[in-house]
Amino acid sequence: MLAAALSAGLHTWSCTTGKSKAPSTCGTYAVYENRVAGAGRTIDLKFIVIHATHRSSRAIAWNPGGPGASATAFAGGIADGAGGELKTLRDRYDILLVDNRGTGGSAIQQCDLSPADRPSLYFRQIWPDEPLSRCRQRLARDANLSLYTTAVAADDLDSLRASLGYPKLVLDGASYGTRFYLVYARRHPDRVESIVLDGVAPPHFLIIPLEDAKGAQVSMTRLIAECKADASCNAHFPDLGEHFYALVHRFDAGSVSVPLKNGKTPRVTNVQLSKEVFADRLRQLLYFPETAEYAPFIIDRAYRGDYGPLATMVDTITQGFAQLVADGLNLSVTCAEDIPFITESDVVQTSANSFEGDVRVRAQQRACRIWNVEPVPATFNEPVRSDAPILMISGTDDPTSPPQYARAALPYLPNARILLIKNAAHTTETACSDALIVEFVRARSAKGLDLDRCAGAYHRPAFATSMAGFGN
Repeated sequence: MLAAALSAGLHTWSCTTGKSKAPSTCGTYAVYENRVAGAGRTIDLKFIVIHATHRSSRAIAWNPGGPGASATAFAGGIADGAGGELKTLRDRYDILLVDNRGTGGSAIQQCDLSPADRPSLYFRQIWPDEPLSRCRQRLARDANLSLYTTAVAADDLDSLRASLGYPKLVLDGASYGTRFYLVYARRHPDRVESIVLDGVAPPHFLIIPLEDAKGAQVSMTRLIAECKADASCNAHFPDLGEHFYALVHRFDAGSVSVPLKNGKTPRVTNVQLSKEVFADRLRQLLYFPETAEYAPFIIDRAYRGDYGPLATMVDTITQGFAQLVADGLNLSVTCAEDIPFITESDVVQTSANSFEGDVRVRAQQRACRIWNVEPVPATFNEPVRSDAPILMISGTDDPTSPPQYARAALPYLPNARILLIKNAAHTTETACSDALIVEFVRARSAKGLDLDRCAGAYHRPAFATSMAGFGN
């Protein structure tokens, strides 16, 4: 009866994925929004299975993070070989891509919080009050926004796993995907073959966004030092540190008028940029090597009174994340799992001695008062304990999930090891680390891995001296 119940909501069809037309199975899987009640509204979870070259009953479930990012949106690139370790492991493993409830094709909770024709809204607030309130009212007409948490999504995945016939899963997650898979391992330990965690954000140790201020400061401090050590960067920006803190001090005094020209504003428009948005978009700029390389130029020009590059950066990063992450789902998760458990003393402690201060936490607290979902039980934020083989990968310059949180979780994960990649940020992928992941997954153990060989494999791109190529 259980097998029949599980398969009743499963609808599949043959398809191909990517330019390579990789043989795949596309489908939807119906789950109750309220899994406890087992009745009421249902959600069709969208998924794609990219078939292994040699068919088997083994699968790797890959999640890009967020919270709020769609896994199936990356299917084409993964099928065509852009998935690093997944390209090699597809010889024996299916690649399972599932849009968690509230993301992608699974009843997406998307809000238009950065309308390109109203930049004054998203240059002033990370989550502008007016469109956020409208979005919540619209989504809440159909959905119970308190039922879109990590634990519920983990149970969705396990039901789909059983329906598809996979005895166990290899879990491969980045950023929030690491939290998601640690929670899955806690709730369904017998269904885990091994776990790859990239940019580790473990429950209990990393509370979103409490740690962002410290992470952003560490990342910026390291970037300034790396610019100083780089002959070209130091020649162009010899006073980067001094200029950066002088720029931050301007925002401490209030919003700064910046000139913006984008696709919806053909003429240059002056908009007020707040410290809240400035600090957070700068932090997000540091996530990725292909954007972080522009930071010294943008900072130097802004210090000298040319705010055009800064405005371009804020607009581009804002629009990029709006396309990547479903804002509503992001809040449904973090307003239930993180914000309720932040104390005032936490805020004071974590924001001290950081250029970002407490502006990011205050912005999300304000947004969560509007989003208004029920907190999860406090037990959610207990450390995850798992005996599964785990490979954790962290970059020394990560501004949002710094490596100390992976280290803090390690005592609770006896079969885990950490690969620390020097100078890497929130994205750590290298050919060496990809090969190490393949070795780990095939061995189903991290014990024999030579982690030292990949520690220095990352090489930062050359620092930019103009905005040429930014956002492309």
